[in-house]
Amino acid sequence: MSEDLVAGEPRGTLREALAHLSTHRHDDGSLELVGEVPSELSDVLARALEHVADELRADDEARGVRPRSGGHLHADALIALLLRVTDSGQP
Repeated sequence: MSEDLVAGEPRGTLREALAHLSTHRHDDGSLELVGEVPSELSDVLARALEHVADELRADDEARGVRPRSGGHLHADALIALLLRVTDSGQP
C-alpha cells in the first residue's frame, strides 16, 4: 500500500506537527494561534505549506484574479492544509 501523502508529505507526520499548535483566547476577545513545532517536524510542515501556497497562487493566476500573497496567502495555505490533513477521504 502506498504512503498516505498530503501536499507531498506524510499525513501522519503533518498531523503530529500540527498537533503542536493551539489557540489562546485573550481578554479582549481576540484569538491567537500559538505553538512551537519541533525541528524534526518543522521542515515537513514548511514544505507542505509552501506546496499548498504554490497551488493557491497558481489557481488564482489560472482564474485570472490577483494572486494572494503575504499573510493572506499563508493563512489560506494553513487552513487548506489543515482541511486536507484532517480529511480522511472516507465517508
